[in-house]
Amino acid sequence: MPQRVFRTASGVEWHVWSVIPGNVGVAGEERRHGYDRRSPDPVIRYKGADRRSQAERRRMPVVAPEMQLGWLVFESGAERRRLAPIPPAWEARPECDLERLCERAVPVARGAPPAGTEV
Repeated sequence: MPQRVFRTASGVEWHVWSVIPGNVGVAGEERRHGYDRRSPDPVIRYKGADRRSQAERRRMPVVAPEMQLGWLVFESGAERRRLAPIPPAWEARPECDLERLCERAVPVARGAPPAGTEV
């Protein structure tokens, strides 16, 4: 994940990086890591029907259509913005171009701080 830091003409420092959601272009595919935890032991292995309902199964989060190919995140202090789609060769653009992209980016609300944290 490339990351850049730039300063606007007014002196504000921004951090920018790209986000590309997992499984782009592969609908319904799950990624599983590690070993198969199901037991080969015939005594332990469950042979009945699956007792889980469809709603209980794990699903990949749904990404808005305009964000499926990824987006840029611009962050400065308490402000965060998103720009989609990712502009080509954004990593190599001069700071003045990054500033224009940041101006086009949409502000997003940040989550509340964790309990017990002072702001």
